[in-house]
Amino acid sequence: MPNDSQTGSDNRLSVGALCELRLADWLLKNNYWVFSPIVNHDGPIDLVAVNRDGEILLLDSKADNKRVNTDRQKPSRIYRPRSKLQKKLGVRIAYVEADGTVSITDH
Repeated sequence: MPNDSQTGSDNRLSVGALCELRLADWLLKNNYWVFSPIVNHDGPIDLVAVNRDGEILLLDSKADNKRVNTDRQKPSRIYRPRSKLQKKLGVRIAYVEADGTVSITDH
């Protein structure tokens, strides 16, 4: 039986996998072909998407989490910084909500 630290790690992996699947679904519905790395699955890119116009998106999917910052009433997004390599490659962050809503940014 897994201990608490293993269960927490497994849960994060499950959430990450669900985010990638929801992102792939959103991209497919928005007329992109979606490619998923199976050899280097721990690299800087989760999904590659290409549309019929030749636009190529290199994406890192993240669960869209929010928190209420000090002196604020409304929750705001927890932004995830890109690594130096991701910036160099032009990887964009795709924030995925539980309902499948996607927001893509290159901050």
